[in-house]
Amino acid sequence: MAAPISLKDAMRDSMLKPGFKSEAAPATQLSDPIVETPMVLTLDEVLPFEDNPRTTRNPKYEEIKTSIKARGLDTPPPVTRRPGEQKFRIRNGGNTRLAILKELYQETGDERFYRFHCLFRPWDQARGEILSLVGHLAENDLKGDLKFIERAVGIDKAKTHYEAEAGQTVSQRELSRRLAADGYPISQSHISKMLDAIRYLLPAIPGMLYSGLGKPQIEKLLSLRKTSAACWAKHYKGEGIEFEMLFQDVLAQFEGDPEEFMFKRFQDELIGQMKSPLGLGYEDVLLEITQQQDQLRRSTPVVELPSPPTTVPPTPQSPETGAPVTPPSSLPPQKTSRSSPATNPPPHAQRQETRLTTTPDINQMTAEDRQARIDGHVASPANISSRVVEMKQKMAALDGEQLPDFNANALIAIPVQAGGLHPISDLWYIEREIDTADQLRKHIAQMAVEILQAVGAPGDIFEVDGGIGFSYRQPQEEIEITATAHHTVTLLQSLSGATAIALKLLEDQPEARDGLMEFEFAAGLGQLLLGQPMAKDQVPDDRGRLSDGALVKLFRIVRLARRLIDLEIQEHAQHTPALDS
Repeated sequence: MAAPISLKDAMRDSMLKPGFKSEAAPATQLSDPIVETPMVLTLDEVLPFEDNPRTTRNPKYEEIKTSIKARGLDTPPPVTRRPGEQKFRIRNGGNTRLAILKELYQETGDERFYRFHCLFRPWDQARGEILSLVGHLAENDLKGDLKFIERAVGIDKAKTHYEAEAGQTVSQRELSRRLAADGYPISQSHISKMLDAIRYLLPAIPGMLYSGLGKPQIEKLLSLRKTSAACWAKHYKGEGIEFEMLFQDVLAQFEGDPEEFMFKRFQDELIGQMKSPLGLGYEDVLLEITQQQDQLRRSTPVVELPSPPTTVPPTPQSPETGAPVTPPSSLPPQKTSRSSPATNPPPHAQRQETRLTTTPDINQMTAEDRQARIDGHVASPANISSRVVEMKQKMAALDGEQLPDFNANALIAIPVQAGGLHPISDLWYIEREIDTADQLRKHIAQMAVEILQAVGAPGDIFEVDGGIGFSYRQPQEEIEITATAHHTVTLLQSLSGATAIALKLLEDQPEARDGLMEFEFAAGLGQLLLGQPMAKDQVPDDRGRLSDGALVKLFRIVRLARRLIDLEIQEHAQHTPALDS
C-alpha cells in the first residue's frame, strides 16, 4: 500500500510541472504602435519613400547638410511601416534628411548620424499610399522648391491612387477637391496644365523639364500647342501626318539646357514645319495662331490688366510704420490734374484722404516723399501685417496664382487700397478662391454693409442667396438721415434689384410716373459720386460725397456682381438644353 502524499509534496510536484507549450509560431516582429510614438531607429531600419515627388537634388541640400552636421536633427522625421514590411519608411517629408544622415555617417562614422530619433505614425490601412504621397507633395512645396514637372508627376500619381480608391475615373475638378480635402489645395486649371505638360511636353523634352524649365515657359508651350492644333485641325486636309507627333518631333530638337531655350525660335520652327502640309504661308499660319491666342485670352474668366515694363528694386521700409514704400518705375512723371492752393483748405476738405496730385521722378525722392506718395494711394488702410500678406502670396503661388501687390502695382493699372473685412488692392482682379457665385455674393454683401456704415445710414443689409447677394431692410422707427445716407441707400437698393419691380410698374402705368423723381436722383447721385463741380452760381465742394474708401468698395461691388452674372449665364447655358431652330 502506497504511502499517502502530503499536501506539501503535492504542491511541490504541481509547481515543478512544465508549462503549457504554444503551438503557434513564434512572432518574428512586434506589432506596430497604434498611436503616434517617438522611436530611435538606425539608418539600416529606415527606407526613403519610393514615390517621393522630388526626383532631383534638393536645392537646399548643402544648406541642410551643414545644419545637420553642426546641430544634428532639429525635427525628427516622420516614419511609418506598411503591413508586412520589415523596415520603416519616411511618411511625409524627410527623404533629404535621411540621405544627408547616410552621407554624413559614411564621411565621419559618427554614431549620432547612424542612430536618430523618429516619430512613428501608424499606417492607414485604407488610404496610406494616398496620404503619404499627398503629404510629400505638401512638405516638398513648403520646405523646398519642387520643379513644375515633379509636382505634375506627383499629381498624376495621386490621380491614379484616387481612381483606384473610387473605382472610376476622377475628373480634374474632383481631383482638385480630393487633394484639398487631404491637405493639398490646388486649382483645377493648374491641374489641367500639369497633366497637359506630362502628356504633350514630357515625352519630347524630359531633360529640360527636370532641369528646371519654368512655369511661364511651360504655359507658353502649352498655349502654342493648343492654338497650333486648332489651326492644324481647321486647315489640314491630307492624311498620314498627326499634329501631336509633328509638335513633339519639333520640340525634341530643342531638348537641352532650359537657360538656352528660346521660345520664339521654337515657334518659328514649328510654323515652318506646319506651313507646307497646310498649304499656307508663314504669315498666314502665324496670323491664325495669333487669332486663336487672342480668342483664348478673351475667353479667360478672370481678366488681368497688362503691366507696363517697370524696374522694381527691393522695396524700402518706412522706419516709423514699417509699411513698404512704392517701388520706383520707369514710367515718366504724370502732370498734375489740378493745382494745390497755397492757402489752408476748408475744414471739410481736411477730413478727406490724402490724394496724389503729382508723379515725380521717384529716384530723386527722399524716403519721406516716397512714404507720402504711397500714402496718397491709400483710400483706407488694410490693417493686415506684412507677414500675413506674404503668407497669402506664397500659398497662392503654390497654386500657380500670383496675387496683386499694392506697392508693386501702385504705378500701373488702378493703384488703390481699401481696408475692411475683405481688403482691396486691385479693382479688376478677382482671386480664384472667391471666384464662385456663393463667395462673390458674400463679398458683395459685406462691402455693402461697410458702405452703409461709411455714410452712417440706418437699417440693415442681409445676405441673400439670390440676386447679387444682399437686400436692404429699413429701420422700423423713423430716423432722420442725411441726404448722403439717403442717396446711398437708394443706390444700394437699385444695385440689389429692389427697385426693379417699381420700374416695371412705371412701364405698365405711365401716368404714375413722378416727373421729378429722375432729376432728384440724378442730382443726388452726381453729388454722391463726384461732389459739386464749379458752376456759375456754385463753388466746387466735396461735402456729401462718398469717401474714397467707400467709392472703391462700390466699384468692387459692380465688378464682382458683373462676374457673378457672367458665371450664372454660363451655368444656365450649360444646364439649359438648346432649342432646335
